[in-house]
Amino acid sequence: MGPLFTLTTDFGSASGYPAQLKGVLLSAVPEARIVDVTHDVPAYDLTVGALLVEAALPWFPRETIHLVVVDPGVGTARRGLVVTDVEGRRLLGPDNGVLTAALGRGARVRALAEHGVLPPPRSTTFHGRDLFAPAAAYLARGGTAAALGPEVSDPVLLDWPAAVREGDEVRGVTLAADPFGNLATSIRAADLVGAAVVEVDVAGQQARFVRTYGEAARGELVALVGSAGRVEVAVREGSAARSLGGGRGLSVRLVLGRAPVA
Repeated sequence: MGPLFTLTTDFGSASGYPAQLKGVLLSAVPEARIVDVTHDVPAYDLTVGALLVEAALPWFPRETIHLVVVDPGVGTARRGLVVTDVEGRRLLGPDNGVLTAALGRGARVRALAEHGVLPPPRSTTFHGRDLFAPAAAYLARGGTAAALGPEVSDPVLLDWPAAVREGDEVRGVTLAADPFGNLATSIRAADLVGAAVVEVDVAGQQARFVRTYGEAARGELVALVGSAGRVEVAVREGSAARSLGGGRGLSVRLVLGRAPVA
């Protein structure tokens, strides 16, 4: 069975750019398997790209090679990176924060050298095709990350706000909307410390904390722990982003109470 690649980009699924990326991979590794995470990250939106990577990474085999190309600084002095995270998963992409989910403590990070084992990029405007895909193919054929370039100690990280705990309250903000209009927040399941959520306020509006969307009434504003382990704000069979008039930066306050006895 051939090596497995994933692709996460803002190229647009209706454009020809994803096909060119795949063409490079398949020319170098004909037996490759390729999974499109998405090519519809909103243009230049590093936060959405990083959240999608965070959600997808745990569900692929460790040997998968992940290409993440949301790259508004393509062709500038920004570095290209190859990251090996603490689980041994390998990711390639620009050094602009889109790889934040893999850059936790213990990650090994290298810059893609301009004059190393890879040929110089043919274009200054398409490093996804001309730099990151060849580097991914090189790794799939048995090359090492160490051969691709020098170690990096200061990769760019997104300034993701962390949840703040004050007494029985946990405060955070919304980060991004998914295609359903559900809003991922900076509050993670671990921030709830197993307690029950007894009150929810989102941008000044009251919401109810539920276990699943089906517990909500149609059109009701709710909060819940989503499948990626983050607290989400949602409207059943509607759009929280549309109802609240925004997708990013809305305040979220949870009041915790005693967990129910099983």
